[in-house]
Amino acid sequence: MLKIALTRKFNQTIRYTTIFCIILIISQITTITSANKSLQEPSDSSNSKVNNDLGEWEKFYLSQPNPENIRRHLRVYTEEPHIAGTEQDYQTAVYTRDRLREYGISAEIVEYQVFLPYLKENSLEMLRPTTYKASLKEDTVTEDKDSFDMAVTPGFNAYSANADVTGQLVYVNYGLPADYRRLTEMGVSVKGKIAIARYGRSFRGVKAKVAEENGAIGLLIYSDPADDGYGAGDVFPRGPYRSSSSVQRGSVLYTFLHAGDPLTPGVAATKDAKRLSPEQATTLPKIPVQPLSYRDASPLLEALSGPNVPRNWQGMLPFSYHVGPGPTEVRLKTNFDFQVRKIWNVIGEIKGAIEPEKLVILGNHRDAWVYGAVDPNSGSSAMLEVARSLGELLKKGWKPQRTIVFGSWDAEEFGLIGSTEWVEENAERLRKNAVAYLNVDVAVNGTNFGVSGVPSLMKFAHSAMADVTDPKTGKSIFETWVSRQVGQKQNSVKIGDANFQIGSLGSGSDYTPFLQHIGVPALDMGFSGPYGVYHSIYDSFYWMEKFGDPNFTYHATLTKIWGLMAIRLSSEALLPFNYSNYAKQIEKFIDVTSRQAKENEVDINLNDLKKAAGEFRQAAEDFQEKLNREPLTGNSLKTINETLIKVERAFIDLQGLNLRPWYRHVVYAPGIYAGYEAEVFPALQESIDAKNLSQARLAANQAKLALERAKATFLFNANP
Repeated sequence: MLKIALTRKFNQTIRYTTIFCIILIISQITTITSANKSLQEPSDSSNSKVNNDLGEWEKFYLSQPNPENIRRHLRVYTEEPHIAGTEQDYQTAVYTRDRLREYGISAEIVEYQVFLPYLKENSLEMLRPTTYKASLKEDTVTEDKDSFDMAVTPGFNAYSANADVTGQLVYVNYGLPADYRRLTEMGVSVKGKIAIARYGRSFRGVKAKVAEENGAIGLLIYSDPADDGYGAGDVFPRGPYRSSSSVQRGSVLYTFLHAGDPLTPGVAATKDAKRLSPEQATTLPKIPVQPLSYRDASPLLEALSGPNVPRNWQGMLPFSYHVGPGPTEVRLKTNFDFQVRKIWNVIGEIKGAIEPEKLVILGNHRDAWVYGAVDPNSGSSAMLEVARSLGELLKKGWKPQRTIVFGSWDAEEFGLIGSTEWVEENAERLRKNAVAYLNVDVAVNGTNFGVSGVPSLMKFAHSAMADVTDPKTGKSIFETWVSRQVGQKQNSVKIGDANFQIGSLGSGSDYTPFLQHIGVPALDMGFSGPYGVYHSIYDSFYWMEKFGDPNFTYHATLTKIWGLMAIRLSSEALLPFNYSNYAKQIEKFIDVTSRQAKENEVDINLNDLKKAAGEFRQAAEDFQEKLNREPLTGNSLKTINETLIKVERAFIDLQGLNLRPWYRHVVYAPGIYAGYEAEVFPALQESIDAKNLSQARLAANQAKLALERAKATFLFNANP
């Protein structure tokens, strides 16, 4: 066995080395060709309609991104499955580091040691009313060579408890608290039973937590064809959606309580870090959880009896759904090897020439459940092309004022681990000096641009979108984005129009520790489209070339937007934050919260919170007005920028949110029962939902104090 393993590792190294060499040669040729072309044509003609006002450095940058470079990077990243902590994962770290260095960017691998489970065995059998054994594996597909790789780990849910349980089955729809309440109304309980929920509407870890709270002894989560299978369109390999054997892998760690390594909450998981025991950890499920394809789920659901499901619980499998319990009885067995294992971030830096301590951070995770062509390596490949293109700028003599950091995070799929550990280790430096964090997880699985972030960066995001052309429409990304929302033409919309807000940030990607733990302003962006192979074996290079972005033009477009944002944040004398819009959004949030309190019959007076929000808005508007009318130079400019950085930090309460102190941002956090979606004034909303008046009052006061801190930040520096 050792000889076989060493032979495989040797062959693996040879394969990566060969690919690295080929890409190095091609990249050098491409770089020379691109540079020569750029000297003759300083701006990309595809952007001629939208970038007439760009500076020469920005025009040069936009001429650089090359779809073929990105395609080649994606081939390397998707050559083998690369689950976090494996040898294959390490090889992708080496590749990333080496490419950054090749592009003239200093880069190092940063190691952490974190608690990761690897699957040893899992099984699922139906014992009654008939027998059936689930395959838990995905079919091979002739068109996609990667589906034949025998090294692929069968579908599993990371951090599922080890267990061997037998029980009757109960169908719980999406497995949300409201679904369990409806079951109670129907006289159905999951206590002592095994629940089966469909994917969607919430993070899978939420489904596990709610099942556990309701007394279930196990949970099955299946992909219903209504959600991302044939109910949405043609399935793979004919179309982009989920086929009958496709399994959505994923973590069920309770990241809505805290992100990162479950044994080192709040501190970096370095070699000598003090660790909790698994029994002490608060984010580990206590029941077994197993994902299923709809082919494996179908016989289990079809055999259920009991009441028919409510109409909106019916999926698209070809029979009428019942809730149970029974007569379907199943045996679920899960067995994982839990160990502290090494993971590897890659950190690259372009040093700033004037304020090298100030950091503009670009991030994407690198690990995948299988090949990860879309999630996450479309983003990894785009980030390398951002780095190469900025490297070309450096060769021409460009120097950013502030430092640009590239973060290639590991173990995101297990629970945002690599980014969280780095943030926790560098927390003081980041609190003092981080300007903004620009996240791309999935760069491309279609042609529809989406962006979420803090409201202070809305106008900034609009501006970058307006300066890049959409390859399909020929219009700017901003105009196409607006048209998709409301069908309105660009000439009737101004950049920064508050009617076109960017989305709010919840969780589910690496911006979480930056924004919600230490208060760094953040954006998250990417192109989306028909995509049903999420976290499956079919999220492969073949899928990307066939369905996602065949010519890699949208990858290059994302690269242009991402890099343009990095250039502006690192080089503009005045940081492009606008808190007037933020304040107005907060006032709207408070109005919504007031209505929710009335609907829930929670008699809370939010007048003090409204007053604090109004005063924050006034201070922000006064500050912005002074910026617009007074020239800023030297020390005054530096003071203003420090103020703009500090305002977001003011929303951080070091005591944290009630019940989950790791989350410290008073305005934004993931919803406890959503996991991905943002909850605004989360502690207050959760208290109102729970009809806990005393806790709601405490949360309202916490929010008021945060707004007063933000206002004071402006007032303290009103006359720099």
